[in-house]
Amino acid sequence: MKIEIKLIPDGLDLAKEIQDGIPVDQMVNGGEGERDSCPAATQDIDLNLENRQEAIDEYGYGPLNPNLDDTGKNDDFWQSIADTFNADIEAAKESRCGNCAAFNLTSRIKDCITKGIGMYDGADPFESVKAGNIGYCQFLKFKCASMRVCNAWVSGGPITDEKMMAK
Repeated sequence: MKIEIKLIPDGLDLAKEIQDGIPVDQMVNGGEGERDSCPAATQDIDLNLENRQEAIDEYGYGPLNPNLDDTGKNDDFWQSIADTFNADIEAAKESRCGNCAAFNLTSRIKDCITKGIGMYDGADPFESVKAGNIGYCQFLKFKCASMRVCNAWVSGGPITDEKMMAK
């Protein structure tokens, strides 16, 4: 059995098509048509940082530097995540944003992210996305790095073009 829940903002015309896997709130037009719209946090760095800070404060998003996981410097962080999920640290480390059911890695979202990063001088949007394996968190509405985790993690991800095509 599969259950899907979609949040539909007040005033949205339900007759309009809502594409699966794309958040319906706070969209900005990034192109010529409605299908070219992007989540606002992919285009507005201040909104993205605000949403990311909420993810840190309310949902334990982290660690700050996943590259330090093998050094023991992130052990306190991982212990708190393990405690949240009633698991051990090694199991917690297997539950990353990159394999969360809310982590959107579709080509459409990647296009939105690179376009948003490209708005700022000096940034190479493609290298930035690639370096952090950045996707979009459908739950918490911010650009998210695949090697991090939060308390809202759900198994079954990420959202990819292939999964969208299989629907």
